[in-house]
Amino acid sequence: MGTLIARYPCATELNTFDFFGWQAQVAAMGATEIVFDTSHGFGPSIWPPEVQRRRFDTIIAPGPAMLGIPSREGTDGEQLASSRFRYLCDFADMHPDFPRLRSVSTPARGIKYTVTLRNQAKSRHRNSNAPAWRIFAKEIGAVVIEDFDDKPIHVHERMSLYAGAEMNFGITCGPLVMCSLSAYPCALFGFGWEWGNGFLEKAGLRYGQQMPWMGKNQFAVWDRDHLDTIREWFREWRTC
Repeated sequence: MGTLIARYPCATELNTFDFFGWQAQVAAMGATEIVFDTSHGFGPSIWPPEVQRRRFDTIIAPGPAMLGIPSREGTDGEQLASSRFRYLCDFADMHPDFPRLRSVSTPARGIKYTVTLRNQAKSRHRNSNAPAWRIFAKEIGAVVIEDFDDKPIHVHERMSLYAGAEMNFGITCGPLVMCSLSAYPCALFGFGWEWGNGFLEKAGLRYGQQMPWMGKNQFAVWDRDHLDTIREWFREWRTC
């Protein structure tokens, strides 16, 4: 078997959880090693350089281990695929059986449910309805995972929580899209937040459709995350 070194140019690709969509693609292509090219820094961002580096160190750099692929920083390798969402959707339509992420840590014990919150300055209309989610989390005994910028968490710890839970709730956000690239359960509310402006349409998704790689225990919920909506979906899911 030959070698395929895939290079992730951090100056032009996304320094976000979108990396995992890129990783899924290059893993399916047969990548035997991933090289992170940080020689030109990180691309334009709302985050200052020190936050950019922290995000890279705790979200992206540990990612290849969840597919058992070795990684390092460098400038060699081939530039393959794209971290943009629409390219992942196109790829998954043709390659639905790409390698799935798995926790490198023992799945967390005593965790029945998690709730992941988004609280970002960019695209505030996509942020979680935090009061509703906190009430819901208290009602069902869920562990609340705060936005990374509010309370940083290493991606391996995050995936350990997802791996141990019966269901992982939240709005459509990077961490839960990452979860959907594993075999672990998830329910992503507010999935249609960009419907009508071309974002999801460019990805080839029809209204009400699931993301093409989602498994039977993974759900794209197109309803907004109002408390009554979340409660109703939960009741229906529990009785299925």
